[in-house]
Amino acid sequence: MRLEEGKRYDFLVEKTLRLGNNNYYLLKGPGNGKYLLRKEYYEHYNIQPDDYINCRVDKINCRGEVYLEPENPYYAEGENYDFRVAGRDVRLNDSGEIIPVVLVKDKFSNELVVPMSCVGAYDVNKHKYINLRIWRINKGMILFEDPEPSKHGEDKEEGAIYEFLIHDKMKGINGRDYFIVSDQSKSHYVIPADKYSHYGLNVGGSFRGRFIKYHDSGQYKVEPQNPYYKPGKKYKFNMISVNDKPDGPGKILVVEDSYGLKHEVIVPDNYPLKKILVFRVEKIRKGLPLLIPV
Repeated sequence: MRLEEGKRYDFLVEKTLRLGNNNYYLLKGPGNGKYLLRKEYYEHYNIQPDDYINCRVDKINCRGEVYLEPENPYYAEGENYDFRVAGRDVRLNDSGEIIPVVLVKDKFSNELVVPMSCVGAYDVNKHKYINLRIWRINKGMILFEDPEPSKHGEDKEEGAIYEFLIHDKMKGINGRDYFIVSDQSKSHYVIPADKYSHYGLNVGGSFRGRFIKYHDSGQYKVEPQNPYYKPGKKYKFNMISVNDKPDGPGKILVVEDSYGLKHEVIVPDNYPLKKILVFRVEKIRKGLPLLIPV
């Protein structure tokens, strides 16, 4: 059975397993299809083997990989709930602007970040609880507005390489750390710091990168140039481990490059395994190379 984006389906949790550095739930869905769900995002959901969970299909990428979002055991998107006020702070919004925010706690004692614009007429100094509408739940995290770093404006030349300066590092409204960067025209952007932690980026430094247009409305993200790899080129890797691909045919290899960085590669079942393997970099996305067997 073919799953459709945006629709919900029931899945059986068969077991938990570890692939590379991450733990997953192995799910069995409609038509006995197998799917993986990152465990770390949903520890507070108390999901156990043999449970049935209802999931929304958030995305199916060009390689056929399915991204699922389980139903939150307590909260629902589009509904209003009371949240306990835990404090105030300033964070980055999606345009790289520093904005005031309110910190609140949910039923699971997770700290959530709420832009002050979402609070309305509440005086957070006087109220212990505020009533808020949930915009979306993504990777188990409650969001009150879209936190994705992007930039609207004039068309950028995709593929061209630009020089960017790193001005600061701050937390975004989704709790993640971001670098504030600017191009030569002094326009500011934000990039997720954790995705490029192995790039050696630091406040006060600079890097070369390009713009990626990811929406027809003219939204751009900045992709720093990978200091280790170039798309289209071949590289050697040491094989660390091999696992059967639990959600379909093929195997998942964990390999290590000459810099000590580990990568996961999906290969066919009959792929010849050696101590030294050669893969081609198809593209680089969010700081990681997509490796293809040659």
